[in-house]
Amino acid sequence: MKTATFAIGGMHCASCSARNERALQRLAGVRAVSVNLGTHSARVEFDESVISESALHDAVIHNGYQVLSRDFAEEHKANAQHELKQSRERAFVALILTAPIAALAMLEIQSPWEVYGHNLSVWIQAIVSGVVILGLGREFHVGMLRQARNGAANMDTLISIGTLAAFFYSLWAMATGHSHLYFETGAVIAALILLGRYFEARSRGQASEAIEKLIDFGAKSAHLISGTAELDIAIEDVKLGDHLLVRPGEKIPLDGKVIRGASSVDESMLTGESLPVAKKKQAMTYSVPRSIPVGCFTFRSHEPARTPRLPRSSSWSRMRRPTRLRFRNLLIVFPVSLCLPCSASPR
Repeated sequence: MKTATFAIGGMHCASCSARNERALQRLAGVRAVSVNLGTHSARVEFDESVISESALHDAVIHNGYQVLSRDFAEEHKANAQHELKQSRERAFVALILTAPIAALAMLEIQSPWEVYGHNLSVWIQAIVSGVVILGLGREFHVGMLRQARNGAANMDTLISIGTLAAFFYSLWAMATGHSHLYFETGAVIAALILLGRYFEARSRGQASEAIEKLIDFGAKSAHLISGTAELDIAIEDVKLGDHLLVRPGEKIPLDGKVIRGASSVDESMLTGESLPVAKKKQAMTYSVPRSIPVGCFTFRSHEPARTPRLPRSSSWSRMRRPTRLRFRNLLIVFPVSLCLPCSASPR
């Protein structure tokens, strides 16, 4: 069995992560799947003799999402910053444009001019709401069409249908002479959800920065004992059963079992115990940031390194691994937000 972890782009709600999980689980050779909405990543355990990692990527892409390469971390960071900037601009422009038309509609402000049989105030609402719903909110409609091609629906589908229904119904009402218009309703919904997308992108960026700082605490290399020679190797090159040397003051790179030497290690970040813990032959030692020994010892790696920079199998990796986030309550909140305007008194 092999475990692959890759980033997924385009997920915005719990149904997105659930759809990707189902798509991956249906593949032959896949044993376990975990898609994390909070970190926009998937972790798949699969039989590499039956299916390849590229086939996993193809399943996600066919599902209407993107698979982001892990080889360009700096590029991803720049993309995240660009996404944050774009979402901020869209959100605040949408709010600035929506506030006046919401005031015109709710306060029933009338202009002294008529244009093609309708008050100028109504035309302003129609034009500005069109910019907000069709222009600034185009990502909702693109997402809806992408899901529709696969015969599925997600949060974009809900938002797109709600805002477009309000907008096009109001256009029809203008053309037929009805007085019940809901231009500001669609614009307010789109603007508030764009604001929510901005908060989501900002929170995700802050969480990613925090994780990167935690990763930097870990050891980047290890001293491999090969026969009588000592080699410095990258931590991702360590294999199961390798003998590693740790000198006084150095970080313990991996979990393992002491086979020679003795020391005292600070494991307070793992156990909460402030006093150093004695490590002798056959004792287990763990990789946590402050586990800096005062003596020299050799240990056998307990688990192999599986990912660059920090092994996914180490104790510190498990401690800093982001909590799996579920936002299924949003599936209740958004329908309620779309139904609230129906209770408003007609104009």
